[in-house]
Amino acid sequence: MDDRDAGFTLVEVLVALALFSLLAVLLFDNLKFGVQAWRSGSARAESFQRELAAQDVLRRLIGNLYPMMLGEGAAQRRIDIDGQSESLEFLSDAPAVSGGAGRFRFKLFADRRRDGVDLVLQSRPELAAKQDTERTLLVSDIDRIELSYAARATGDANAAWSTSWKDQSEAPGLIRLRVLMRPDDARHWPELVIAPRVQADVACVYDALTMRCRGR
Repeated sequence: MDDRDAGFTLVEVLVALALFSLLAVLLFDNLKFGVQAWRSGSARAESFQRELAAQDVLRRLIGNLYPMMLGEGAAQRRIDIDGQSESLEFLSDAPAVSGGAGRFRFKLFADRRRDGVDLVLQSRPELAAKQDTERTLLVSDIDRIELSYAARATGDANAAWSTSWKDQSEAPGLIRLRVLMRPDDARHWPELVIAPRVQADVACVYDALTMRCRGR
């Protein structure tokens, strides 16, 4: 065999390098697509878990809403709840992270920014100053929220919903929260309909003579 017949020609080497480069590009594109799909799936899963956690927190806090009675006379007595179409202020059990002792004052509201709307929950101990308020972002970049309230009823299908619950003599029987996303947003929040479990200020020791709570 002639030595000139051994090895590869320059053309063969160039063709092999071209094929190897093409194969490397295809493999890199597939790897890049896989990484992007994994990141996208992980981000969606993480967002979904955060939303589930936020819904569970709201169910617990609103379900444990405490209807503290305010006012000195029978005609002036009212529940310490301020419910509007885009905000709800109420008393409830302390968060678990705080040790679960006592009550906290919460405010759930739509925080409107220049570039979007966020669903935010503020909290502070019942007797603490306003500067001790903590802010928790529940959902970001939504279109709007819709809060509505109904008196005690046999079921939410028969409830007469109102967009305001303030200066009422009793707590709402049902509270409904709708979180609406933008038209181009694939996220979906289920409608939350929550029935507060406590319907009376059981810690109020009522004095019929003075018509006020003697203590708690």
